[in-house]
Amino acid sequence: MARKKVVLFIVEGITDQESLELLLEEFIPNDNQIIFEVVDGDITSSNNVDKKNIKSKITDIIKGGGKRKFKPSDYLEVIHLVDMDAVFISEENIYEDQSANKLIYKEDGIYAKNIESVIKRNNKKKGLLNLLLSTNKVYKSVPYRVFYFSCNLEHVLHDKIEVEEKLKIKYARDFQDKYIDDLDGFVNLICNSIFTVDKEYKDSWDFIKKDNNSIKRFTNFNILLKDYLNE
Repeated sequence: MARKKVVLFIVEGITDQESLELLLEEFIPNDNQIIFEVVDGDITSSNNVDKKNIKSKITDIIKGGGKRKFKPSDYLEVIHLVDMDAVFISEENIYEDQSANKLIYKEDGIYAKNIESVIKRNNKKKGLLNLLLSTNKVYKSVPYRVFYFSCNLEHVLHDKIEVEEKLKIKYARDFQDKYIDDLDGFVNLICNSIFTVDKEYKDSWDFIKKDNNSIKRFTNFNILLKDYLNE
């Protein structure tokens, strides 16, 4: 009898977990265990993360800050879900808006008080994402892949690029409630929609980097879903 293994999802917020966890449990094969690790933010934009330490930071996340006792051999794989946050758009599409109290994402670009700070963030995040894309093992020997929602999770799942924080949980729970008894509908939505990037893994990342695709409504999450459907 095959030994039960762990599929660990590293996600930026609780809404990723609320939206996807129960649905994905239906697709992970052989009763393997799903664990969602919510990091409460984007580690590729964190001030204390850089190219030198990002892999060790991910390893620490996998270990649960020392609380999780699984060995590398206990994991089937680690899946990292990231928001694109329009990180690959042209600098020409970053606009100054002194009334913006945070970064504002619109179909034509990013609006912010300080354009230079956005450029600096984007350059850092691009560098870290490119490093993660070249990484296929973490925590010594655990398979690792990173998938995107663009511009963010709500943009893909609900076609809303900006959602108030207090509404995000409602949207997430409504999504899960809608599809928990309609798994075929969930698969069809993710794999056969206008936002589906129907390419191989590397090509899907090449696509989101082009032009201003990283602010448009796209995901390559379908690649992961199809992999498990074909198990």
